[in-house]
Amino acid sequence: MLVLVLAACGNSTKDAGGTTTTAAGKASTDGGEAHRKEFVKLSGVPGVTDKDITYSVVGTKTGNLLGTCLLDCYVQGIKAYFAYRNSEGGIYGRKLKVGDVLDDELGQNQARSLDVVSSNKSFGNFQAALLATGWGDLDSAGIPTYTWGINSTEAANRSHIFPSLAIRCEDCIHPVLPWAAKHVGATKAASLGYGVSENSKVCANTNAEAFKTYEKDSGVKVVYTNDDLDYGLPNGIGPEVTAMKKAGVDFIATCIDLNGMKTLAQELRRQGMDDVKLYHPNSYDQGAVKQAGSLFEGDVVGVQFRPFESDSKGTGAEQFETWMKKQGDKPTELAMTGWINAATAYEGLLQAGPRFNRDKVTASTNAITDWTADGLLEPINWTTAHTPYTKANPEKEDRACAAMVVVKDGKFVPIGSASKPWNCWEAGNKVDFDPTPTNFK
Repeated sequence: MLVLVLAACGNSTKDAGGTTTTAAGKASTDGGEAHRKEFVKLSGVPGVTDKDITYSVVGTKTGNLLGTCLLDCYVQGIKAYFAYRNSEGGIYGRKLKVGDVLDDELGQNQARSLDVVSSNKSFGNFQAALLATGWGDLDSAGIPTYTWGINSTEAANRSHIFPSLAIRCEDCIHPVLPWAAKHVGATKAASLGYGVSENSKVCANTNAEAFKTYEKDSGVKVVYTNDDLDYGLPNGIGPEVTAMKKAGVDFIATCIDLNGMKTLAQELRRQGMDDVKLYHPNSYDQGAVKQAGSLFEGDVVGVQFRPFESDSKGTGAEQFETWMKKQGDKPTELAMTGWINAATAYEGLLQAGPRFNRDKVTASTNAITDWTADGLLEPINWTTAHTPYTKANPEKEDRACAAMVVVKDGKFVPIGSASKPWNCWEAGNKVDFDPTPTNFK
C-alpha cells in the first residue's frame, strides 16, 4: 500500500539448465505431484545441491516503521512451510532450506538484493521489504522472488516477482467500503491518504468515489477527503480531525499504515470522537490491537488472506497452524505471508518438474491460473497478475473479494460466515450492493 520510492533496475545474469538423467537413469521433463519424488542430478543451478534447494530472505528489521514483527515473523512462516514439505520428503529428493537472512535496514533493500544477485548462492529469494528498491535487480537477474504484496508499483510488469497479492486495479470502484460502513451503522464517511505515496493518494480518491457511487445503496455519504497527509503523521492530525468532527464524520476509510492509524485514533479520542469507526487496510496484528486497549474497538480491519478466525479445516490454514505450533511460534500476519510465499515457491518447483532451473520455475508459476495457496487467497491468475490496469482499460476480470474482521473486546471477529470468509462482488464499476459469501479451496 505504501510506495515511497521507485525500484531500480540492474544487470542480468542467467543460470544453467539441469542434466538429463533421473536416479533411475530415465529422462523426465514432466512436473506435478506424480513426479515430486523423482531425483535428477543437476549442475550449474544456483542454490541447488543433491541434498538441498536454498533460498535467501531479505526484509526490514532495523528501521521498521510499523513497529510490528516483520522480518523475524516472515522467516518463521517460510521455515514452517519448508518444515511441512520436508516432513513429506521434500521435493525432487531435496530438502527446502532457508539460507542467508539479510536485514535491509529500511533504506538498503537494493544493496541487499544486489548481494543476493552477486553471491549466486540461492535458488530464489523471499522479500518482506517496506521499501522495495532492489526488486528490479532481482527481476533482471532472473531470480524467482516471492514478496509481501504491499509494493505493487515495484512488482508491476516484472515476471520473476511474485507478490502475496495480485496487482489489482487501483481506481476501479467497488462497494467494499460503503458496505463495511453500512455494516457498522455509519452515515457520513471520510477518506484519507498520504501525499508522498501515489498509491496512497489514488487509494484515498478511489475510496471517496466508491462512497459517492454507492451512496443510495449504503446510506453513507462521503463528506471529507484528504489525500495529502504527511507520511507517518509526524505533526499529528489535529486540524484534520477537527474538520471531520465539524462535518459529522462517523466512519473513516484510510490508506495509511498501522502507526498512522494509532495516531489518528488517539486524536479522535482526544477530541471526543471515540464512537467514530475506522477502516484499517493493514492493521491485522493481534498484538498491536491488544496493546492499543480500547482504541480500535469497533473498527473494521481488512485481511489480505483467509483470516485466522475463520474455519481452517481442510485448507492451508490448518497446516499453517500445525507447523507454527510445532516451531513454537505464534500465528501473525507476516508469518502467514511468509507461508504463502513459500507455498508459491514450492508450487512453481512442482510444476517445473525435476529438471528445474530458475527460468523453468518462473515460467511454470506464470502459467498457473487459479492459485489460492490451498484456500488462503482469493484466486490469482498468474498469466495476468503482474500487469497493472485501470477502470478505463480493464484487461482482466476485476471481481472484488474482501475478508474483513471487526475489533470486539480487543479481539478480531469475522464479518460474515466463518466457513465463507470472503465477501465477493462481481466485476464492474456499478454492481449489486450485497456481496456473496465465498470460500476458496
